Amino acid sequence: MKKLTIIFILIINLNANNNYELKLYEQLLPKIFSTNIITVFADKKTKELLSKSDKFILVDNCDDAIVIIGKNLNKDITLCQYKPHFNTSYKSFNNSKNSFGAFYWRKGRPQIRFKLDAIKKYNLDLPSNLKKYAR
Repeated sequence: MKKLTIIFILIINLNANNNYELKLYEQLLPKIFSTNIITVFADKKTKELLSKSDKFILVDNCDDAIVIIGKNLNKDITLCQYKPHFNTSYKSFNNSKNSFGAFYWRKGRPQIRFKLDAIKKYNLDLPSNLKKYAR
């Protein structure tokens, strides 16, 4: 019975993290890009998450996207290096010149970061309440 309870709690926590992450994307990206519907090229995990929302149009070609979201984007995408990237890992965020922001989990806690130079490069609008997460 204890094992079943623990498994049930873990499943609820994983689902809550996904809902939290989706709500963050739904609130954050439309404000940054100043549009309600955003075309996104994403890695497999992020595509699965964003497909649950009506605020994103998922595309299979990065040329058709406004933003590229995922982990290890520099390895997977060589053609669309001129597009803004939003990373899902801190390492990818630090290593990418085109990354304007990142959302990732560290020790079970959500973390968010932005790069001011990349935000200026792509003429994006970072809301004032998020500027404390920028460097």
